Amino acid sequence: MGSLALYTFGLLDPAADPAAVADFARRGTEIYGTVCEAPGFLGRGDAHRDGDDGWGAYAVPLGLPDLAGHDPHVHIATLSRWQDLATARSFVYTGLHREALRLRYDWFLKGPWPGHVVWTTDDGARPCWADGVERLEALAHDGESAEHFTFGSPRGRA
Repeated sequence: MGSLALYTFGLLDPAADPAAVADFARRGTEIYGTVCEAPGFLGRGDAHRDGDDGWGAYAVPLGLPDLAGHDPHVHIATLSRWQDLATARSFVYTGLHREALRLRYDWFLKGPWPGHVVWTTDDGARPCWADGVERLEALAHDGESAEHFTFGSPRGRA
């Protein structure tokens, strides 16, 4: 039985109210601080570390459809590994993260690209940032498959 990898990506809205951005930063810090205690959490890549921290070199999707002139480097991205789909879903859709998720369009642009991608990994395998980028771009261009899907897909609701 494998584990689950989760990559998230969002472009910050350049027109967002500064108070909303400050609210995002506060909430993000709080959520980031609680994820390590979440049931089923197995680890995360560090987006702020220079070089390879065992999760590969940090990467962002540059091949998403219709970025509408927005700079893909003005973003938030996360990469994490979870015991299974149920534990990842539970963290994303409950508690502090759920509250923040409801406000995401106060902070992020709503584009035609997906905001996250999930995929299964072998037990003990650590996903890398490039995996997340590749799978998010494939999801955006080709739709869902066994190799890349969302929580909202039939695979992601299983």
